[in-house]
Amino acid sequence: MEQEVAPPPEARSPEMAPPPGGIDIGSDHVIAYAEWQGEAAGVTDWHRKADGAWCCGWVAFRGAKWEKSFTQGITAWDVVQRDPLTLSPSLLCRSCGDHGFIQNGRWVKA
Repeated sequence: MEQEVAPPPEARSPEMAPPPGGIDIGSDHVIAYAEWQGEAAGVTDWHRKADGAWCCGWVAFRGAKWEKSFTQGITAWDVVQRDPLTLSPSLLCRSCGDHGFIQNGRWVKA
């Protein structure tokens, strides 16, 4: 089962780019960890669209304090393993349609 990655509002901006220190996971994907209350809350998945511009989406970690803070629940991914990062299920960008998996710290196209 795939889950859609929610793009932030600025995902359509042509000037945006991954932050310095982002982790290159291959296939034009860069992730950046975000912390909340002292633990990893998720990653931002930066990826290239067909036109070469950057797009990105937020990938929350299931069970993290940040995810648990929402009373209505949010879309979140299971962290199968932290290092190298493996998430389940697949990621599908609602903005550009990019679809794949983060497995063993690498992007694997679906």
